This record gives sequence, C-alpha cells and structure tokens, in this order.
Amino acid sequence: MLGPIDNRVASVCADGAYDREGVYEAAHAQGQGRHVRVLIPRRRDAQLNPRPSAALKERNRNIRSIRGLGRREWHKLSGYSTRSIVENAIYRYKTIIGRGMRSRTLAGQRAEVQLACRVLNTMTGLGMPDSYRVG
Repeated sequence: MLGPIDNRVASVCADGAYDREGVYEAAHAQGQGRHVRVLIPRRRDAQLNPRPSAALKERNRNIRSIRGLGRREWHKLSGYSTRSIVENAIYRYKTIIGRGMRSRTLAGQRAEVQLACRVLNTMTGLGMPDSYRVG
C-alpha cells in the first residue's frame, strides 16, 4: 500500500493484522531516513525482538507501551483511537458519494475528492446537533 506514495511518510496507523516485521520495515523505508511513527497494536503473542533494526525498535516500543499501559489506555494516549474516526469518515464518504472515481486524470480525481469532502463537511455542519455531556 505504501508503494504508490511519492512523498515521505511521517506516520502509519493500521490494525493488528498488520503487526508484521515487513510492515514496519516498509514504513521505515518510506520515511526516507527519518523517523516514522508506526501505530499498530501488537498481536496477543507478540514478543520483543532481541536485536531490532531501526524499524523494529518502533514495534518493540509499541509492545512495551501496550504491556505497561494496557491496550485501551495505549489506544487513547498514543492517538491510535483517532483511526476509528478516520475509518468512519471514509465509510460516510463511500456511502454518500460512492466508491469509485468519475474522473480519469489524477488532477481531476484530486479536484473531485476535494469537492466531495467540501460537500460532506457542509452536510455535517448543517446536520450535527449540539451535544453536551451530562453528569
């Protein structure tokens, strides 16, 4: 999935199915020599790598953090929980706008996505109720 990206990647967030050494290595390579923050929750049987590469040090850090904080607290403190907000936005986009692109050129696709996002944001702004925490 990182192959088509031309720019340097600063962070990668994925679910536990992607907790593999190759994913960390690919993310590190896409960082073009700079640190890449990789937020992937560990598998239940995950072990620390005794001699980690630069990329796998990030995985070891995630494993230690989840063990120390617990999975739920790690989700909150690491910023991983924002992934669900993004997934929900993509779901809304695909449901309302559609799954496919209509434009054939990259420039046209960029304009199409920007316009669709503006439409969704306008709809959200008009239809979201004001909510207040009680208790």
